[in-house]
Amino acid sequence: MATVTLSASEFQERVGEALDRALSQPVLITKHGRPRNVVLSYDEYERLRARDRLAVRAEELTDEDIAALEASEMARGYEHLNAELKAK
Repeated sequence: MATVTLSASEFQERVGEALDRALSQPVLITKHGRPRNVVLSYDEYERLRARDRLAVRAEELTDEDIAALEASEMARGYEHLNAELKAK
């Protein structure tokens, strides 16, 4: 998916066109030649939000978290990967 790039002043002059374009491709808005904002369609925004994940550092895991990880197994159909969970 190609990205359309507009300066902030171009965006202000052509906001309607930029919003229409954002329905099919991201619109990158620059200020002083540097990327500043991106306009996306709502559908694309929701698709990206659905992919959000929470990352934590290993040292932040509780004993319960670690026990749950140690007891975990691969989903049905991927049982052959359980060996990957075993300590070497």
